[in-house]
Amino acid sequence: MKQRTVAAIVLTLLLPGAAERQGFGQAASPDDVTRAIVTVDATHPWVDSGLAVRKGERLSFRATGTIHWGAHADQVAGPEGHDAKAGKLGAGGLIGRVGYNGKPFPIGGTRAPIAMPKSGKLFLGINDFIFSDNAGSFVVTISRPGVPLPPSGRGM
Repeated sequence: MKQRTVAAIVLTLLLPGAAERQGFGQAASPDDVTRAIVTVDATHPWVDSGLAVRKGERLSFRATGTIHWGAHADQVAGPEGHDAKAGKLGAGGLIGRVGYNGKPFPIGGTRAPIAMPKSGKLFLGINDFIFSDNAGSFVVTISRPGVPLPPSGRGM
């Protein structure tokens, strides 16, 4: 009985520290995160960024990668999307939404900060409605104001 009590005390003292070192648990709230790197798989409608945002908060995005947004060989897109026009995101482009039922907004390959339309969880996705024929992913670095993005090794 005494050994169990000692073991329980040791585990109680060690586990909180181990959780912080190993990345388990909640070391910081999503509001405190200054930068997140998210892989947006083209076969999933929405990916949780792990960030909670506030209405009006401005976030910077840097996206790289290429996806196939359909079964045809020419249905390929970067973060701006296929056949993007000035001010318009093309098919397969990178989009975001705040909350589970939020209205999607374009992200694309813009480097300018984007104001969040409302408060809630930030999700990233692909501008497409059929995901079963998609492939590839975008890797998106999201940064909060005052925290500069690292320099990019390649252009977009």
